[in-house]
Amino acid sequence: MATIVVTGVGGQAGQSVAALLTERQHQVVGVDMRPLPSRAYPVIQVPAAGAPDFLPALYAVSAQAHCDLVIPTVSAELPVLACAWHLGAGFPVVVSSGQAVDTANDKYLTALALAAAGVAVPRFALPSQLSSPQALAERIGWPCISKPRVGRAGPQVRLHTEAEWTFVAALSDRFILQEYDAGLDYAPNVFVDPQGKATVVTLEKSELPEGPGGSSVQVRQVEAPDVADLAAAAAKALRLVGPLAMGIRRRADGQPAVLEVTARFGANIGHAPEILDLALATFLGPP
Repeated sequence: MATIVVTGVGGQAGQSVAALLTERQHQVVGVDMRPLPSRAYPVIQVPAAGAPDFLPALYAVSAQAHCDLVIPTVSAELPVLACAWHLGAGFPVVVSSGQAVDTANDKYLTALALAAAGVAVPRFALPSQLSSPQALAERIGWPCISKPRVGRAGPQVRLHTEAEWTFVAALSDRFILQEYDAGLDYAPNVFVDPQGKATVVTLEKSELPEGPGGSSVQVRQVEAPDVADLAAAAAKALRLVGPLAMGIRRRADGQPAVLEVTARFGANIGHAPEILDLALATFLGPP
């Protein structure tokens, strides 16, 4: 049994990781920037990732717990941990290299890197690169999607028609514009070992009606070799290692394209526990 610190344990990914670890008889120590209700494991409040005392606080929690491993589940923490966490402290952290994390953390840089490597992505641009509705139609096509380049997009993802050009043109380059594809939606969970071998569990997402104006997302494991191959190619192109969560959608011609890449365990890891098991075996050794 190992002692594992899980960050962002109040979020969906953090809760799912903690639940899987508990099922496997590991001791979980949760941390979060918010005070949380009592859980089946201790939860300690720490500063936000951007605070200067975030790393010292996380070091202190890890030392006090005599932890064997730190698993971050908050995207904002990844650049900090990738660049400044020192293995000499004795607590390995599940994170990729600083450069790879920085690229994956920015959806525009991700799209540039994948396109340069020949990995399929939706057509994309920054708002400043488009001078008119016609230019957008030629480069991306209407309707289009806008989403923040950095961080969880969530409710800030918007679908725009040509009639909303004025709104789209006013967006800053903190946003990326993407081609809208209405095909099947996938959420591959990936683990890339230190030798570069990628294991992919492909999840298909579907929306279920939840009353007027609402919906919920259901995921299930499926066999989609072209999606799995694309996910593995994306991981290789970005030079990522460790756990990854991706968004992939089929285009009008049926071919899949990578929407975004998250360099950590994702919200759907509970539906792909094999990926967590591979990470534990890599960092902790066989059970």
